[in-house]
Amino acid sequence: MKEIVVFRCNEEIDAPIDVVFQYLNEDEKIKLWNPLLIENLYEENRNDQAQPKPSGKFKTVQKIGNHKITVDVELKEYNPPYKVVLQSHSKEGISITKYYLSKKDTKTHLFVEESIIPSNLWYKLVAKLFSKAGLIPFKKQYKNLKLYVETL
Repeated sequence: MKEIVVFRCNEEIDAPIDVVFQYLNEDEKIKLWNPLLIENLYEENRNDQAQPKPSGKFKTVQKIGNHKITVDVELKEYNPPYKVVLQSHSKEGISITKYYLSKKDTKTHLFVEESIIPSNLWYKLVAKLFSKAGLIPFKKQYKNLKLYVETL
């Protein structure tokens, strides 16, 4: 199946790139702006000082509505503070999240792309039908990030 883009976001954040990256990279800081994240469980003992490695794997535990879900995630690309690509696997297919950051004077430009490679025709139809509905929570998350980082 082909990759289907379900969300794209462009934000200009009035903060240095290193600060914005910390809020995309450090679990405790992600929790401040992303209410879905409960915790990330790493295969290797990773402290906040250790650099993640491409092909590193972990499980993310998130709360969606009244449900708690655990998803396997693999770090596909990691070039701090400019690029992070994550892939998660579930029965629905492969979800891909790409973060691109660039400096813009004293500000940071953030581009986020969320996509899915559906596991079958049913999930392909569901992804196409409901991708528009998913825009609202995604947009809210990244607006929260922008507001949080800019009010530090």
